[in-house]
Amino acid sequence: MMKQEVKHNGHEPTAFPSDRCPWCNSAVTHERFAEIETKIRQQEQSKLAESAKQLRTQLDAQHAAELTRQRKLSEQQMDTLLKAKLKELDTEREKVYADQRAAIQKDRDDSILKAQAEFNREREGITTKMKEMERQLQKKTSQDLGEVAEIDLFEALRQAFPDDRISRVPKGRNGADIHYEVIHRGQPCGKVVIDSKNTKGWQNAFVTKLCQDRSEAGADHAILSTTAFPRGQKELCIESEVIVVSPGRVTHLVALLRRTLITIHLRGLSLNERATKMSKLYALITSEKYAQQFRELEKLTTDVADLDTQEKRSHETVWKKRGSLTTRIADALRDIDSEVADVIEGEDQTELSLAS
Repeated sequence: MMKQEVKHNGHEPTAFPSDRCPWCNSAVTHERFAEIETKIRQQEQSKLAESAKQLRTQLDAQHAAELTRQRKLSEQQMDTLLKAKLKELDTEREKVYADQRAAIQKDRDDSILKAQAEFNREREGITTKMKEMERQLQKKTSQDLGEVAEIDLFEALRQAFPDDRISRVPKGRNGADIHYEVIHRGQPCGKVVIDSKNTKGWQNAFVTKLCQDRSEAGADHAILSTTAFPRGQKELCIESEVIVVSPGRVTHLVALLRRTLITIHLRGLSLNERATKMSKLYALITSEKYAQQFRELEKLTTDVADLDTQEKRSHETVWKKRGSLTTRIADALRDIDSEVADVIEGEDQTELSLAS
């Protein structure tokens, strides 16, 4: 900046500073102005560095908060999905029960009955062949196979009816394989004895022995769970007041008998009345109409299981996509962080010009 020349009383002109202090706007020498300007630049750089540090800290905190929020959101979504799944399963179960009750009141077309019966015969034949092949491959004795089937049945009953008394008769001791006592509000309502057989051929001795076991145990019903049936019979029949049934139907049958025993107990029916009720019940469960209704229930149960499998696959696809999107979000945040760091930590072109 140029300095002015002023004459005073005929003397030589004197140089006055024309630069102004950036702080107080007073006149200062050029050297002092340059010194102040340098100090201001240093202060601005210090403030810029501090601002950059604070911005970095703020971005790191925001990044960590975002990751925490996403993790909590994923956990909440998973919890929501599980609750929705449980609710859906309860709804489906109630629907199955409702459909079963409706099916009892609905007549079936004869052609559908014949087609379904033919399908079940073929399925039974294939199942029998598969079990025979398993026996040959595993080289197990009938006794070994029967014990495994008995254990499976025992565990299934314990899981389905946790409030009742269910026990196994030790090997070598007389009696049916399983004793099942119905308990309602702490009171015994009746007893069912169950034998489990896993053999290729039917023997009438199975029924004879179980009749004796029922009498000795004072049981109301006797169930023979077996893979072999008398000639001309399949899935469920009555032999000498013993219910002969395939293993897959035992739990459902026990549930039916349990409800009947509790009702009879609460109503206090006489022996004759109880016998009449049991005769009608046995006639119902061995009818073709009841068999058709139970097969329909099995089909619905299978359809529900298939639907659950499809839903699981759908959820897995959604979870995979969500994981991919979460990864992309993290990558985008890292890119933003890098660009901010470049702006803050890189050298400014204006500063380079002043330095030169």
